[in-house]
Amino acid sequence: MQVAAHVGRKFSWQYPTMAADDIASEIVAEALREWKHNAAQLAKAADYDRSEYEVLFFLLSRRASVYCGKQHYAYMLENPQAVVYTPREVRALLKEFYYHPDSYTTPSKDVDHAVAVDAKSLWVNLADLRSALDRVSDKVHDTILAAFGPEDLQLPEPDKRRVSDAVATLTRELNRHLNPQITSHEGPGRRKAMTNANALTTTRIQGN
Repeated sequence: MQVAAHVGRKFSWQYPTMAADDIASEIVAEALREWKHNAAQLAKAADYDRSEYEVLFFLLSRRASVYCGKQHYAYMLENPQAVVYTPREVRALLKEFYYHPDSYTTPSKDVDHAVAVDAKSLWVNLADLRSALDRVSDKVHDTILAAFGPEDLQLPEPDKRRVSDAVATLTRELNRHLNPQITSHEGPGRRKAMTNANALTTTRIQGN
């Protein structure tokens, strides 16, 4: 189902370690179990001044939100040490990465940076972010550089969809780098809150 695939991709960007196909399959199964209710809502699409596609997208998104939330909660209980970033968080970290280009080449400075996203402080070793950037394709790297790099490069600004796709790809690569035990099919992801000391310890252990 095209709508379910669209919803699956949307939520896999929000939960980087969940596969879009898994999300789509789950919400289709749930929608079929409640088909009478969904059919009634679709029949009212004109009353809402919406297309049937838009109404179905809304209904499936609501189910995807519940499913991903439950999976995320269960995953974090089972993996309390997991450090998993979302695309929104990686966007903020990229701005820090390019704003302080010397931070990841100066000893001891690359672990001292944090940014605020949704009133939370995020920590990352910028060398890890650089390592993830080195492993993505040239196309993804160039898109990110054009979107977040220095203005004096005078690169043409890429469209929003390309930037979103590139950030999602980089997010998955960063999460795989920080959590070798995690694959794209093993549980949802939102970064677990960490103290500064724990963040520094994590990056030092991974560097050894």
